[in-house]
Amino acid sequence: MLFKKFKKEPVPSQVTVTLPDVKQAVRQFELDMPAKINRTVLMKDDKSIDLSRLARYLGGRSEQKFYMSRETFEIFEEGDKDIPYFLDMVQSAVDNYISDTGKLPLREEATLPEVHYHLLSSQRYLKETPPFPLYITEDELMLTHRREHFK
Repeated sequence: MLFKKFKKEPVPSQVTVTLPDVKQAVRQFELDMPAKINRTVLMKDDKSIDLSRLARYLGGRSEQKFYMSRETFEIFEEGDKDIPYFLDMVQSAVDNYISDTGKLPLREEATLPEVHYHLLSSQRYLKETPPFPLYITEDELMLTHRREHFK
Protein backbone atom coordinates (compact mmCIF):
# COMPACT_ATOMS: atom_id res chain seq x y z
CA MET A 1 0.00 0.00 0.00
CA LEU A 2 1.43 3.34 -1.05
CA PHE A 3 -0.48 5.55 1.32
CA LYS A 4 -0.24 5.19 5.06
CA LYS A 5 -3.20 6.03 7.15
CA PHE A 6 -2.30 8.86 9.46
CA LYS A 7 -3.88 9.11 12.81
CA LYS A 8 -5.50 12.51 13.12
CA GLU A 9 -4.58 14.45 16.22
CA PRO A 10 -7.60 15.87 18.00
CA VAL A 11 -7.84 19.63 17.74
CA PRO A 12 -7.12 21.13 21.17
CA SER A 13 -10.14 22.76 22.73
CA GLN A 14 -10.36 26.47 23.49
CA VAL A 15 -9.53 27.28 27.11
CA THR A 16 -9.44 30.35 29.28
CA VAL A 17 -6.29 30.57 31.34
CA THR A 18 -5.04 32.66 34.22
CA LEU A 19 -1.68 34.31 34.77
CA PRO A 20 -0.63 31.57 37.24
CA ASP A 21 -1.64 28.93 34.64
CA VAL A 22 0.60 30.54 32.03
CA LYS A 23 3.51 30.94 34.46
CA GLN A 24 3.28 27.25 35.39
CA ALA A 25 3.02 26.20 31.73
CA VAL A 26 6.10 28.27 30.83
CA ARG A 27 8.07 26.75 33.73
CA GLN A 28 7.05 23.23 32.68
CA PHE A 29 7.89 23.96 29.04
CA GLU A 30 11.35 25.12 30.06
CA LEU A 31 11.89 22.03 32.24
CA ASP A 32 10.90 19.74 29.34
CA MET A 33 13.27 21.44 26.87
CA PRO A 34 16.97 20.67 26.45
CA ALA A 35 19.24 22.75 28.70
CA LYS A 36 20.26 25.22 25.97
CA ILE A 37 16.67 26.24 25.24
CA ASN A 38 15.02 28.76 27.53
CA ARG A 39 11.59 30.32 27.74
CA THR A 40 12.40 33.23 25.44
CA VAL A 41 11.82 30.93 22.44
CA LEU A 42 8.12 31.28 23.28
CA MET A 43 8.21 35.04 22.64
CA LYS A 44 6.91 36.66 19.49
CA ASP A 45 8.31 39.94 18.15
CA ASP A 46 5.71 41.97 20.08
CA LYS A 47 6.85 40.28 23.35
CA SER A 48 3.65 38.23 23.51
CA ILE A 49 3.91 34.56 24.40
CA ASP A 50 3.01 32.00 21.73
CA LEU A 51 0.35 30.15 23.72
CA SER A 52 -0.18 27.63 20.92
CA ARG A 53 3.20 26.14 21.88
CA LEU A 54 1.92 25.75 25.45
CA ALA A 55 -1.39 24.08 24.54
CA ARG A 56 -0.40 20.70 25.97
CA TYR A 57 0.45 22.32 29.32
CA LEU A 58 -2.64 24.52 29.38
CA GLY A 59 -5.11 21.81 28.36
CA GLY A 60 -5.98 23.50 25.06
CA ARG A 61 -5.53 26.61 22.97
CA SER A 62 -6.19 30.10 24.25
CA GLU A 63 -6.76 33.28 22.28
CA GLN A 64 -5.73 35.36 25.29
CA LYS A 65 -2.53 37.41 25.23
CA PHE A 66 0.25 37.33 27.79
CA TYR A 67 3.56 39.14 27.52
CA MET A 68 7.06 38.43 28.81
CA SER A 69 10.14 40.49 29.51
CA ARG A 70 13.17 39.10 27.69
CA GLU A 71 15.49 40.51 30.37
CA THR A 72 13.66 39.53 33.58
CA PHE A 73 11.46 36.66 32.27
CA GLU A 74 8.51 38.16 34.16
CA ILE A 75 5.10 37.40 32.60
CA PHE A 76 2.24 39.91 32.35
CA GLU A 77 -1.42 39.95 31.36
CA GLU A 78 -2.53 41.96 28.33
CA GLY A 79 -3.50 44.97 30.42
CA ASP A 80 0.13 45.30 31.52
CA LYS A 81 1.75 44.68 28.13
CA ASP A 82 3.75 47.94 28.26
CA ILE A 83 5.65 46.84 31.37
CA PRO A 84 7.87 44.21 29.66
CA TYR A 85 8.66 46.68 26.87
CA PHE A 86 9.95 49.26 29.36
CA LEU A 87 11.61 46.66 31.61
CA ASP A 88 13.69 45.38 28.71
CA MET A 89 14.60 48.84 27.43
CA VAL A 90 15.59 50.23 30.84
CA GLN A 91 17.37 47.02 31.96
CA SER A 92 19.60 47.26 28.90
CA ALA A 93 20.29 50.95 29.60
CA VAL A 94 21.09 50.23 33.26
CA ASP A 95 23.40 47.35 32.34
CA ASN A 96 25.27 49.52 29.82
CA TYR A 97 25.53 52.41 32.29
CA ILE A 98 26.92 50.14 35.01
CA SER A 99 29.35 48.57 32.55
CA ASP A 100 30.61 51.99 31.42
CA THR A 101 30.72 53.83 34.76
CA GLY A 102 30.77 51.16 37.48
CA LYS A 103 27.94 53.03 39.23
CA LEU A 104 24.22 52.43 39.71
CA PRO A 105 21.95 55.01 38.02
CA LEU A 106 19.81 55.73 41.10
CA ARG A 107 17.81 58.78 42.08
CA GLU A 108 19.52 60.22 45.15
CA GLU A 109 16.40 61.65 46.77
CA ALA A 110 14.37 58.44 46.41
CA THR A 111 13.71 56.21 49.43
CA LEU A 112 13.77 53.10 47.26
CA PRO A 113 16.47 52.18 44.70
CA GLU A 114 14.65 53.94 41.85
CA VAL A 115 16.22 54.20 38.40
CA HIS A 116 17.26 57.75 37.50
CA TYR A 117 15.67 58.12 34.04
CA HIS A 118 16.92 61.67 33.49
CA LEU A 119 20.53 60.60 34.12
CA LEU A 120 20.23 57.70 31.67
CA SER A 121 18.50 59.89 29.07
CA SER A 122 20.95 62.77 29.34
CA GLN A 123 23.86 60.38 28.77
CA ARG A 124 22.07 58.73 25.82
CA TYR A 125 21.55 55.32 27.42
CA LEU A 126 17.78 55.69 27.36
CA LYS A 127 15.71 56.93 24.40
CA GLU A 128 12.25 56.77 25.99
CA THR A 129 11.13 57.38 29.57
CA PRO A 130 8.70 54.89 31.13
CA PRO A 131 5.50 56.37 32.59
CA PHE A 132 6.11 54.56 35.89
CA PRO A 133 9.10 54.11 38.21
CA LEU A 134 11.39 51.09 37.97
CA TYR A 135 13.59 49.88 40.79
CA ILE A 136 16.90 48.03 40.88
CA THR A 137 16.86 44.93 43.05
CA GLU A 138 19.88 43.77 45.01
CA ASP A 139 19.72 40.27 43.52
CA GLU A 140 21.62 40.42 40.24
CA LEU A 141 20.74 44.12 39.77
CA MET A 142 17.55 43.22 37.91
CA LEU A 143 14.72 45.70 37.48
CA THR A 144 11.25 45.49 38.92
CA HIS A 145 8.21 47.71 38.75
CA ARG A 146 6.94 46.38 42.10
CA ARG A 147 7.42 48.61 45.14
CA GLU A 148 6.31 45.75 47.39
CA HIS A 149 9.53 43.90 46.50
CA PHE A 150 11.31 46.16 49.01
CA LYS A 151 9.05 45.66 52.05
